[in-house]
Amino acid sequence: MVYYFRKGIEMRKPFLFVIISMLITSVFAAPFGLKMGMTLTEIENQCEGKPVFVQDDIYLVTPIKSHPLFEEYAVFVNKTAGLYKICAISQAITVNKYGTELKNAFDNIKDRISKTYGKPRVIDEIDKKSIWKDDNDWFTALKEGARVLSAVWGENVQLADNLNSVVLNCAPDDRLIYYGKGIVILYYYFKNASIVEDEQDSVF
Repeated sequence: MVYYFRKGIEMRKPFLFVIISMLITSVFAAPFGLKMGMTLTEIENQCEGKPVFVQDDIYLVTPIKSHPLFEEYAVFVNKTAGLYKICAISQAITVNKYGTELKNAFDNIKDRISKTYGKPRVIDEIDKKSIWKDDNDWFTALKEGARVLSAVWGENVQLADNLNSVVLNCAPDDRLIYYGKGIVILYYYFKNASIVEDEQDSVF
């Protein structure tokens, strides 16, 4: 999933040992120091180095207010609306067949984000037709696309920081060098994301 942002750009950072208990609530408020509508210049002022263009509206950045759990940060910046979405992706997490480590990372982050944005709706489901239903098949089911573990903030409630919604997902790491590992993906959708969607839909 991480490398989808890169499209051939080799910018891998050295693997860092993650102590999940070090997560700090404040990093999730005004996410990573980035606010709705920021221009690329304003974003650059809050980051180390210049944003690296990937494709369309997507740029890779390294926020000054980054967090050790997350390794990749992508901002989505529209010429008219400015910053409208952020995606942060964790480092690869070693996972046993029960998914214990990945579920622990997910719960840890979820609980801390909840201190800022309230209680989320947690989606913990498996396809009823899946053959990977046993507890020891948890991670296999996730890799096969038969299991979902996510948390959603912003449903029927107003969020701070001009956010429309916040979404936290668990996923397998698709890169071959990290086969058998998982990642946690955190999305921030600002209120102006709908403006960008309307602009994109206007071509139909």
